[in-house]
Amino acid sequence: MTKYALTVAVNAAVDTSYIFDGFAVGEIHTVAELQRVAGGKANNVARVLKLLGAPVVATGFAGGGAGAFIRQDLERHGIAAEYEEIPGESRTCLAMVDRAGGTLTEVREKGPTVPPEAAEAFLGRFERLLDGARVVVISGSLPPGIGPEFYGMLVERARARGVFTVLDTSGAALKAALGAGPDLVKPNRDELSGFLGTSDVTDPLAAARSMMAAGARAVAVSLGKEGLVYIGPEGTWRVKPPAVDAVNTVGSGDSLVAGFTAGLLRGLAVPEALRLGVACGTANALTKGVASPRAEDIERILGQVVVE
Repeated sequence: MTKYALTVAVNAAVDTSYIFDGFAVGEIHTVAELQRVAGGKANNVARVLKLLGAPVVATGFAGGGAGAFIRQDLERHGIAAEYEEIPGESRTCLAMVDRAGGTLTEVREKGPTVPPEAAEAFLGRFERLLDGARVVVISGSLPPGIGPEFYGMLVERARARGVFTVLDTSGAALKAALGAGPDLVKPNRDELSGFLGTSDVTDPLAAARSMMAAGARAVAVSLGKEGLVYIGPEGTWRVKPPAVDAVNTVGSGDSLVAGFTAGLLRGLAVPEALRLGVACGTANALTKGVASPRAEDIERILGQVVVE
């Protein structure tokens, strides 16, 4: 049986982007373009994994009509949606994009409260889904009703089954999960700053070492147009993308995670999996969508990514 990537979005959303050719606060506007997808960081990862030809199962919590849309949109992309039903309505997150002014304004709902019985049922579902997983990506924020220790519980269960775990979150959820020993943590500069309690990170590699001291087995720090730095048991690498004219960088970190995960599923060595991840993140920046890189851009950029 082919092993799949399992993506976990416990605070999934309907991501809706309103695109304008000029936006002013307090005015009435007509939307020039509308985009609506199953959102949450882990669902972004799932879509890019599918683009890369990887088998994917997406799980998490979903409720109401918004939850039904999340399932349907994932399935429309060829992704198996194994969500736990919860009361209430899954959240909607809005992005107002002004193409003329080059601005992005976001409004994010907190999401519905997850009752204890749903959380317990999800843990059982997660255990079952681990049976067919080779890699699990745990990504995004926690909804109301779920404590910061939850991701650590998922990491412990995945590692007990020998499933490679990738963690991409922030704040209390990140700190609480590190002790469970995730195989890879993917913070950006802001998330590293939050972890260290500093206003800025001048040495990402040193900061990554401190995260490893807290329990992470490997850390890949995404640095936007500068690429990433990686430190793990296999070695230390800096991965640099080519310069591009970015259109929209939202979802580039999720695309990076997807590329790295796809590389692991293909059996690539860590440096080559990192190269694919950076190529995916860079390609995403060339599109106006969220986590929607084009296969031809990934292929073209891949040979221009420098690993040193």
